[in-house]
Amino acid sequence: MEIETIRNIIRKALEELVDKDDEIFKQKLPKLGKSTEKERKLNRELHETALNHRFAFYLENGLINKNLTTYNVDIEYNRNFSNPKSVKMEGIKIPVRPDILIHKRMKTSESDSHLLIIEAKKGKPSDHDIEKVKAFMNDTDYKYKYGLTVSYAFNQNQVETILYSKSKNNKIEKEKINVKRKSYS
Repeated sequence: MEIETIRNIIRKALEELVDKDDEIFKQKLPKLGKSTEKERKLNRELHETALNHRFAFYLENGLINKNLTTYNVDIEYNRNFSNPKSVKMEGIKIPVRPDILIHKRMKTSESDSHLLIIEAKKGKPSDHDIEKVKAFMNDTDYKYKYGLTVSYAFNQNQVETILYSKSKNNKIEKEKINVKRKSYS
């Protein structure tokens, strides 16, 4: 799959997430009787898996719309056949559970079977998240064609992402794909 196609699928999925699930991004706190502001904030915090589910849903729709139905979109996918999924980072093989994967389950011999690895956070992705994405792209067991880091809410004005791809000389390059969020008063 060409980078333009995956870029468009990602952008459209993010635009739909922001447009159709905008309540996820609202900052107003619900009033819960006599609870303190801190308690209301804790109640409002949405786990990133809920955000990832909605993003994965729109990614899957994008693949279907492009007639790329041989791919599966999974969240928290932690297996490589019968083994726990692991990747080599800093010289050590560690168990991992990527936030979102676009891949062809059980079809690793097909070209582009491992398409996109995503690490997404409500805040800013850590250096560890970025290294995990790059490790999956370089790992000989996976060779993911693309990687993506997502920050859903670090910037209140936009969802920020970085798309990683390999150049012709096998160097990992990156580009931003940001989508403006709705503003709330």
